[in-house]
Amino acid sequence: MCNFLLELTAIFVLAKLFGLISWSWLLVFMPLIVMIAVVMLLIGLGIAVGLH
Repeated sequence: MCNFLLELTAIFVLAKLFGLISWSWLLVFMPLIVMIAVVMLLIGLGIAVGLH
């Protein structure tokens, strides 16, 4: 899943740079932001379970 989101982000960035889409940069980087959020959530859950 990680590779898919990175490839999707790269496709969105290239499409934005070549003018194929007129989305905001926030939407362009949304797959990367979601991936970082999921990783942080899993790390947080791992720490919370480990401390319990």
